[in-house]
Amino acid sequence: MFSQWFLLKIIQLQAENQFEIVYTAFSEGNFNKEGWLIEVPHSTTLFQKCGNETMFGGFSTFSSDTLITQNSSLPPHYQVKVSFKYWKIDSWNDEWVYIFFDDKLKKEKFNLTEGYHVCGLFGEDYLEKNVTFQIQMIHSSKFIFIIITSNLDQNAQNESWGINDFKIEILKCPNGCMYCQDDILPYDFWIHFKSFWITPSEFDEWKIDSNSTLSSSVCASLNIAGGYLKLGSNQTVQSTIFNLTSHFIVQVEFKIWLFGNWEVDQFILKLDNQELLNEHLNQSAHEIKCQGIKQNVSILNFRDQMNHSQSSMGITFATLSNSTQNKYWGINAFDLYIGKCSINCEQCYGPGYQQCTACIKIGYFLKVNVFITIKFPPQLSIILASFNNYLRFPIIFIQYNQKVIKQIKKPQNKVKMKSNLIQTCPYQTSKSKLNAKKILIFTTSFKSILDTIISSNIFLLVAARRIYQQLILRQIYSKSLNKLNNSYLIQMKQVLNYINQLYWIINKQNFQFSV
Repeated sequence: MFSQWFLLKIIQLQAENQFEIVYTAFSEGNFNKEGWLIEVPHSTTLFQKCGNETMFGGFSTFSSDTLITQNSSLPPHYQVKVSFKYWKIDSWNDEWVYIFFDDKLKKEKFNLTEGYHVCGLFGEDYLEKNVTFQIQMIHSSKFIFIIITSNLDQNAQNESWGINDFKIEILKCPNGCMYCQDDILPYDFWIHFKSFWITPSEFDEWKIDSNSTLSSSVCASLNIAGGYLKLGSNQTVQSTIFNLTSHFIVQVEFKIWLFGNWEVDQFILKLDNQELLNEHLNQSAHEIKCQGIKQNVSILNFRDQMNHSQSSMGITFATLSNSTQNKYWGINAFDLYIGKCSINCEQCYGPGYQQCTACIKIGYFLKVNVFITIKFPPQLSIILASFNNYLRFPIIFIQYNQKVIKQIKKPQNKVKMKSNLIQTCPYQTSKSKLNAKKILIFTTSFKSILDTIISSNIFLLVAARRIYQQLILRQIYSKSLNKLNNSYLIQMKQVLNYINQLYWIINKQNFQFSV
């Protein structure tokens, strides 16, 4: 019964997710080419009217060999939706438009009899038609590119095209997350370590076959590490990344560009000589003009992760082919993420406070008990305590004295409370030589409590908002269900029933805070 309730709750939350618009162009007075890369325009006037519509390109402007690219940097997200209106203008004779949404290709054929006359030339075969293209896909890369071109073969007065009403929408990661794959599980342990090949000097660190330095090429106005005439089949690219901060897992995301006909070939990725990816390359390719030459091009998105905790990491990209044909490959939009250990932890096997195996030797911090005046059932603190092992920081619930709470509410009264000194992480065994007790002054203002904590360099371990985020549909259920018996599931339901009350309390004006 509880499992059904939980699944319904997930479905409900997913339904409530709303796409957020992060980029619009070519609509409602927003007509400029900023952020767009254009190859082979046939006119210096980049915006044309067609009937009542204004479009990017249009009659006699975008035609044969024209290619436009939008390369956007996106906030942390896990899904993306792209849409725009495409205009076919004049005498298309069974010719195609090609649209790359990252590694997804959409194409459509137009013929002479489609559409009606709106603009352009007059004549029986000179008709216009607009089609709305839209794609929604799983996507978490920092970058997305959209490439639009065609196989038109006549002059721009006979056949042309344009676009308008362009829009990019995303499902954002939860606040505070640099990376995620959904909004259910906690991903706030991920940090973005580096984007590669942004500056020319970075190529010096990468070698082809442990010999020559990797160089770049350009296709669709995008920079590619390797690429046409730069990196061939059966070649490897290697480097070592240094100074990784304390972590327990790594994630890589990148795009592979294939030039030529790759059939029954392989792409291999190794991290520290451990094979992470071994993918068969049997992709259909489509023509794109790269460096003035039409190339058969296909694009693939790759994303994978592995457990890793060393401060350096070797990376090897390679392709294997038995073909004698000339073909080339390259990489761009390469990002490295690492799953960080908890605060003051040097080595760990997970993000949790209890998953630290070696501590940074920087001393100690104080454990602070924060009173939350909410009437929970007596057994709730026991239930919550039983889930401590599944949380990323310890929860400490203590019973408060009603007289103390009344004293705190009086403006002129101050209440002294003692806080015990504890170690920086649970596996540190040495004892502090410092004073084991410290007096904190708690006043009526919750803000002054936080100010006192901050000024005393004390870490707040008990935070109602974090408890809410951790418990609700996250780590406890998804990662620990197989460890919980039926009685625990019943207790879990009890906890969730009271979470809404807790959430309301901490959102009252005097209790708004975050850690």
